Formats: sequence, C-alpha cells, structure tokens
Amino acid sequence: MKRIEGVESVEVSLKEGAATIALRPGNHVTVDEIREAIRKNGYTPKDADVTVAGKLIERDGKPALAVGGSDVVYPLAESAGARGKLAELRKSTGKEVIVKGHLPESPAKGGAPQPLEVHDFSAP
Repeated sequence: MKRIEGVESVEVSLKEGAATIALRPGNHVTVDEIREAIRKNGYTPKDADVTVAGKLIERDGKPALAVGGSDVVYPLAESAGARGKLAELRKSTGKEVIVKGHLPESPAKGGAPQPLEVHDFSAP
C-alpha cells in the first residue's frame, strides 16, 4: 500500500486484522484503490473509518459529499451514534467540509456508492 501515490504511512496489525493508513494532504487516493491493493496482497478488505474532505452537495434531494480532486461522490447517511449531525451538516450545503465517518465494505445495491455514515464534521 505504501506504493500507492499519496500514501504517507501504513501501520498493520495482523492480530487485530486492521490497517491504519495515513495519506498526504492533497492526495487523490480513493478507498476503492486502497481496497484493491489489499485484495492484491491476498487479504479481504473490511469496513473503513475515514476522514474525507470535499464539497457538500445535494443529489436526488439528499446530502452527498463530492470528494475534492476526484469523481467520487458519497451519499451521506446518519450514523446511529451521531443523531442530528446530518441535519446540522446540511446547513453547509455548497461549502467545503471535512467529514469523519464510516464506509461499509459490502457493495450497495446496483453498484451505487456506499453511503458514508457521518460521525462528525467540520467546516474549515
């Protein structure tokens, strides 16, 4: 994974079955690229906790995050532990935000992007 352009560091715990990947500011690495690298190394990628910068937009009347520097757009969903965050986040529609959340591994129906479950956010 260190060979992926934009990856700053990787810490792997085989005991926990987890990897912590730090990316350089301004990178254009996607979660799908990282998951593909994990598969190529013979492992099965799991859910991911992420911090993502982008522009808050509306897509089909619902909030979504257009990831800066890429074509990736994540529909946003409220996580069970962060009630009210999505309603608060919607006030920033059209603005740049940083979202901390969770991306499930299993593919969405019809190949649509998985919703990013919002835990927290900030508007720089």
